[in-house]
Amino acid sequence: MKNQIISRLGAFLVDYLVILGYAGILFLIVRLFNLEINGPVSGQIIGFFGLTIPVFLYFSLAERSPAGATIGKKVFKLKVISQYSRNRVILRNLLKFLPWEIAHTGVHWIVYYSRQGTDAPAWVFVLLVVPQVIMLFYIASVVYSKGTGSVYDHIAGTRVMPHAVRGK
Repeated sequence: MKNQIISRLGAFLVDYLVILGYAGILFLIVRLFNLEINGPVSGQIIGFFGLTIPVFLYFSLAERSPAGATIGKKVFKLKVISQYSRNRVILRNLLKFLPWEIAHTGVHWIVYYSRQGTDAPAWVFVLLVVPQVIMLFYIASVVYSKGTGSVYDHIAGTRVMPHAVRGK
């Protein structure tokens, strides 16, 4: 099962490259059109609709498809299966990306306070630290399950298996 963990890591890295490519395109568009974000709330809204939602949809639609896999999972011959219905991958990805979105919020606010020349309140640091703790918990749960699932998989009733394994 060590191979399953390595495959999950490899699939994550491939998918992360896809996300970085998309984020790079967004960055170039922002620079090309000299777009400016005016504050943490507008930055959060733009980031949510411009980055988070498309990434969430990429994962959810790919894992909900008959292939049950993102590009990274396809490369490493993995598939997300569900105990209940294919729609459970939506819950899976909501839980998976929630820490990411919380961290984005913290980043927008820390930048805002930094530009104001003031110290950020403690709640901003909570927004930056809590997602890291959750992600460590997620990673530990993947290792504990020998690569077949995470906390979010357990809650959603999904698993990540080699492609040859057939799910419901």
